[in-house]
Amino acid sequence: MNLWAHFWADEQGMILSAETVLLGTVGVIGATVGLGAMARSVDEEMTDLARSFRSLDQSYHIEGRKHGSAWTAGSGFQQEPVEVSLKKLDAEIERLRKSEAREQPQKPEEPKKKKKNQKKGDENVEVDLDQAV
Repeated sequence: MNLWAHFWADEQGMILSAETVLLGTVGVIGATVGLGAMARSVDEEMTDLARSFRSLDQSYHIEGRKHGSAWTAGSGFQQEPVEVSLKKLDAEIERLRKSEAREQPQKPEEPKKKKKNQKKGDENVEVDLDQAV
């Protein structure tokens, strides 16, 4: 118990609250920027992986077989050209990115500034400053 009281009273390793706030702020900002960069990197890698999978040619053709009175039918599959397939993939990725951008909350627009002219003979004429410039 004496050791605990000694640690409690020890002020040699004291950290000031301003230092703690500064270090915490730098840490949070660094983590946020780092996570954003990591998210972009993962997104780019997944896009590259999707493009490489789409570039594989999976076309095949198997001839039918006949032996005596038994036979099997042939089978085949012709994949669309890689260029067409990659264009479709890029269009889908772009569509998804646009839909994600629309789902993110937007900043509210600032109300337009209005100025009332108070000249002699004018009765409270409102002028839109953004359009006047």
